[in-house]
Amino acid sequence: MGRLDRIVVDECHVVLNSTEGWRSRILALRELFRAETQMVYLTATLRQSEKGEFIRLMGLPGGGTWIRGTTTRPNIRYQVSRYNAEKEEEALTELVGGLKQKYPSGQVIVYCDSVKKTERFAEVLGAVCFHRNVGSSKEKHELVKQLTEGRQQVFTAMNALGLGVDAPTIRAVVHIGKIRKMRHYAQESGRAGRDGTASEAIIMRGHRVDRRGRVYESKFGEDVEEEVAELISGTRCMRISIDQAMNG
Repeated sequence: MGRLDRIVVDECHVVLNSTEGWRSRILALRELFRAETQMVYLTATLRQSEKGEFIRLMGLPGGGTWIRGTTTRPNIRYQVSRYNAEKEEEALTELVGGLKQKYPSGQVIVYCDSVKKTERFAEVLGAVCFHRNVGSSKEKHELVKQLTEGRQQVFTAMNALGLGVDAPTIRAVVHIGKIRKMRHYAQESGRAGRDGTASEAIIMRGHRVDRRGRVYESKFGEDVEEEVAELISGTRCMRISIDQAMNG
């Protein structure tokens, strides 16, 4: 007894996404307090505004001691690429093709908002597809190795490829489809440039053109955070929007 010095939980922000019906086992982490030892929670993706919810979910006595640092990624260039929604596949193919030429020894991840799109775009791009249902744990591990070892250049994925993946040669992260939460975008776009080399994070935003040539931007749903809508709308510097939302 008394040999356990502390318990460390990495990527602890995922508890905010957990419910009794989704990743419910993560909620059981709060039971670790019964070990009566020091608990250390680590994450680079917990917003200041979400601190109270995290304390509640984990049942932290007295709120604990907090140490925060900036999450700014100065080597990542953020941008929005607009395209005609009726030519989605063509626009994505052109964008990714340009990135492959620009970074011949680097890699590109295309994040999608559904399994169906992830699989469809993988076929269109000739890419490796990764999502929670893609195979067994062993098969998923092999796919991640293809990324971390640089054996494949283009991957399509959902947020399952956003946690705990440290591949140093990812040069571009592309998002196509709905982005709902800023912390999800910060986590996924942060896969780019892990080695400190200049890299890109690109959000593709579709629009429609009527018979008179008038352009209509796609609307943001009610489930999209206000900070995300601001980020994509281009009303201010994207880096400032991300830093303010994540660092407070």
